[in-house]
Amino acid sequence: FFRDEVLWALPQTDKQVEALQDLLNTTEVILWQPVVVENIKKDREVHFYVRASSINSIKAQLRKLTIQYRVSLGDVQALIEKQTMNDTVNPRSSSSYYENYHSMEEIYYWMEEIVRVHSDLLQKIYIGSSYEKRPLYVLKLSKSQENPKSAIWIDCGIHAREWISPAFCLWFIGRAVHVRERDRTMAALLERFDFYVMPVMNVDGYEYTWSHPSNRLWRKSRSSHGNSRCIGTDMNRNFDAHWCG
Repeated sequence: FFRDEVLWALPQTDKQVEALQDLLNTTEVILWQPVVVENIKKDREVHFYVRASSINSIKAQLRKLTIQYRVSLGDVQALIEKQTMNDTVNPRSSSSYYENYHSMEEIYYWMEEIVRVHSDLLQKIYIGSSYEKRPLYVLKLSKSQENPKSAIWIDCGIHAREWISPAFCLWFIGRAVHVRERDRTMAALLERFDFYVMPVMNVDGYEYTWSHPSNRLWRKSRSSHGNSRCIGTDMNRNFDAHWCG
């Protein structure tokens, strides 16, 4: 990721929108905002990640198209290293634990510990295994195990590279168990609902982004497809849910 950049661009005419869509469709970039080129609109910011080998040519084409652009992130490598440096530094009982990203191995350990310490509120449910045979767990957060209540489902980490998502699930569980007595909103929610939280859905892909630093931005699962050289599935595209509609 040395010298890789994230660029900001602003198309200001319909012609520039169409040209930028064509450019991003035909070059190896990762679109960050919006999520698909079809959603690029006039006078709306576009953010995209560019490999070092393509930076000069893409900037040249943006200048040729007179599309306003700038470098919004010029040191991707430093940011990636910063993300992983604090994996297990802080004790798991500390609130600062939830301010860092954690590996899959660490998240498995966290689940064991938090369920053990807060067994009155949490239950770990095994729901199967991944393609690479990693266990899949859901944490049930319930103030009363006797009476069934309406349920809220939260899953995180369906896209491997989006580390902020599993981090949210960990934070939500941590906050629920630590402030339940003094936070009126959380107390009221736990009285009315059971929460089922899956901290990491795409466990194989998430582990891959940690163990293969050169593929930190891997998004899909790690499944194979017969004779195809393509690895993985974009997991939420397997649901008939009219994505980006």
